[in-house]
Amino acid sequence: MPRLIKYTTNGIVDEIPDQALAVIEHATLFYLIEQRFKGPQKYIIFAVAGAGYEMGIDRLKRQDAQK
Repeated sequence: MPRLIKYTTNGIVDEIPDQALAVIEHATLFYLIEQRFKGPQKYIIFAVAGAGYEMGIDRLKRQDAQK
């Protein structure tokens, strides 16, 4: 995922705004969930997975800012 690369390496995607990378990541996440789950539960799974992913990215952002 692009923001994982952005916050764990130097120089590869540093110039691309987080919002653009987030759109790519969440579209991919929703596509993967859409393919594996059916019915209204897929929206709950997407919300939980998306929130968990964003918490992980936030943790990486804070670590990157401290360096």
